[in-house]
Amino acid sequence: YRFYINFQPPKGLRTEEGEALNKGNIYIAKTSPPEVFKAYFNQFEKDFTLFLRSRSEEIVPGGGMLLTTMGSIQSDDPRNIWEVVGTTLHDMVLEGLIEKENLDYFDLPYYAPTSKEVEMVIEAEGSFSLHGLKIFEMDWDANLKEENDNSVIAIDEKTRGQFVSNYMRAVAEPILSKQFGEAIIDGFFKRFTDKVIHLMAKEKCQYVNLVISLTRKRV
Repeated sequence: YRFYINFQPPKGLRTEEGEALNKGNIYIAKTSPPEVFKAYFNQFEKDFTLFLRSRSEEIVPGGGMLLTTMGSIQSDDPRNIWEVVGTTLHDMVLEGLIEKENLDYFDLPYYAPTSKEVEMVIEAEGSFSLHGLKIFEMDWDANLKEENDNSVIAIDEKTRGQFVSNYMRAVAEPILSKQFGEAIIDGFFKRFTDKVIHLMAKEKCQYVNLVISLTRKRV
């Protein structure tokens, strides 16, 4: 399973004068200019191409590979859990708890590709044939429901929100600590949890997963 954290933040997110293009955001957002979308896709294309090329050296011709990765329905739709991370950080800037410049120059090394973008990179790289690509949507708290026999036991909103926050902390804390310092972490995740609880109470919050079946081409 690839959570699609890129190898590095995308290049091209600065002006010639060194100004941040995506101010106030950590990832693709509704206010992001077109250059930001392009920079993130270009980085994904580079990283995924390298991944495929490396795997092609390990897999014999005719051999198969099955991948599951985070994805998106369309690349210009920023709705995902990282957007909540970004808005939480922005709130802390307004509260004076984080320096605005630290947020403006923080670019998340992550990308959620669409199925068409994945297909395009696979075809361009050329080492594998694509046999199937399925899109699955999964609730943010799906694993919690599974642990409780898929909601046989009523799960309150606070428990659901805390569950989501806990696994996001395991992923995001090292990245956030490096950029903003460890001192803000507890306060950040308290605010993040509250936002998740509120958001999940009013709308359906889901991840998009792409399941990709590939076969190594014969030379």
